[in-house]
Amino acid sequence: MFWLIRQFNIANSEDDMDVTELEFETPALGDGFTFHVMIRCTPVAGGRRRQGGIWGDVKEERAQAHEVARQVVREVCRRYSAFSPREAEVETSKSILSAFATHSTLRNRWSVQVYVNVSEDVRSLQREAQIRQHKIVSDAEEDALRLRKVQELAEISGGFLSSATGHWITRYAVRLAQHPEEAGDVVAQLLDERQERAERLVKLVNEMADAHQQAGIFELVIASEGALRHALKQLGVDVPPLESDSIFADAEFLP
Repeated sequence: MFWLIRQFNIANSEDDMDVTELEFETPALGDGFTFHVMIRCTPVAGGRRRQGGIWGDVKEERAQAHEVARQVVREVCRRYSAFSPREAEVETSKSILSAFATHSTLRNRWSVQVYVNVSEDVRSLQREAQIRQHKIVSDAEEDALRLRKVQELAEISGGFLSSATGHWITRYAVRLAQHPEEAGDVVAQLLDERQERAERLVKLVNEMADAHQQAGIFELVIASEGALRHALKQLGVDVPPLESDSIFADAEFLP
């Protein structure tokens, strides 16, 4: 029993040494490109052939396995595009398994794994195509982001401008935000402009009253002037005194 175990281990050791790998190029569909193929042939444990008390020649079996595998790979790969290595690999593996199962010498003797990859030429083309595709996607995402930001900025700007149209002091607020160190000058100019606006308004009302005194609406103008001056005082605007020759000089205004 000990002798048999020793012989079995030696046989396994020899089988392990018979594992081989083949790498080669084979034509793809149309013969314009090729596939890069790697075949791994491994002896099946306990499957060594023996005829008439003599062990079969391992080298001869290995050569037969290589030849059958090459033929199957070449035949199958020529039916597939060079850009479809996965499909070619699946079909090649099935075909080799079937060929070995029906071969009188190789049946139950060898295990074969097939790896089909694109050639370097095809890989270079695929790399360039993927780079172009990535650039298209990246550019589209960048454009979409830019448009979203422009839209957000337009909405913010629209709201700002809408609010600015109803407030004459907005330009001072913007100046103050841009140059806070000039707060004193900004406030002084704001107050001066407000005073000038009030004076121009009072003067305009006086001129309108002069123009309409003979039109029978003198009392209405006087009432409007009084209400206007009272409103300006409530807002904290210094209202200039009436001129001595103004038509409002002797009029009584609203409190």
